Amino acid sequence: MKNIVVYGDVHGCLDEFKILREKANLKAGDIEVLVGDIINKGPFSIETLHYIKKHNILSVMGNNEARIIKLYNRYLKEGEKYLKEIKPHEKETILQITKKEIVRLEKLPYFLKFSNLTILHGGIKGSTKLDKKLDNKAKKEITLLRFLDRNLEPIAWNNFDERYKFWSELYDGREGFIVFGHHPFDEPKIDEFSLGIDTGCVYGGKLTAVKFNVNEREEVDTKNYKLISVLALKKYWV
Repeated sequence: MKNIVVYGDVHGCLDEFKILREKANLKAGDIEVLVGDIINKGPFSIETLHYIKKHNILSVMGNNEARIIKLYNRYLKEGEKYLKEIKPHEKETILQITKKEIVRLEKLPYFLKFSNLTILHGGIKGSTKLDKKLDNKAKKEITLLRFLDRNLEPIAWNNFDERYKFWSELYDGREGFIVFGHHPFDEPKIDEFSLGIDTGCVYGGKLTAVKFNVNEREEVDTKNYKLISVLALKKYWV
């Protein structure tokens, strides 16, 4: 039997990521996947990109990857003056990243499926189907979705007045068991058909992974997974 190990939002916290990989007790043949937001806010964004390439670790697209792609392409068009308009940590990433690395990020899928297991960054609404070509609206939703209003429409994360449900609390399992990141929780968010594993490492919380067994028929045991966490070495982002 092999395992699938899924890691929460690393955000450039490479030291914690290395410790977590050791704690995961990996073996030959295991599949490793990141839920996106590999970069930004933490101290080692570019080094983390190099590290995951070296170790053949898969990832889906996160909103921070999508944003850096957008900012980088605008920087190429508008030059140095554009850097004055963006946040300091994004400027640092833009100046360090290479075109080759941007191309790699552009190729990241918005979701990955392993039999009955689906991995994506943010979430999906009731109408979203992952078996067809995604339009730009669906891609944005998948990387950014958190809370829904009473009409079951997405709202901004800071729209506290209209919050009704977190998307995963209403998800019915039609796209398999979903592991996601994006929204930091103090502890992993466990729902019937999903698991949120962003536990806010870059904010001084924890970096969390989940480990699944895969049987000889390539079916993933989503009922008996193992959660693994390491504490952040420091608070990198307020």
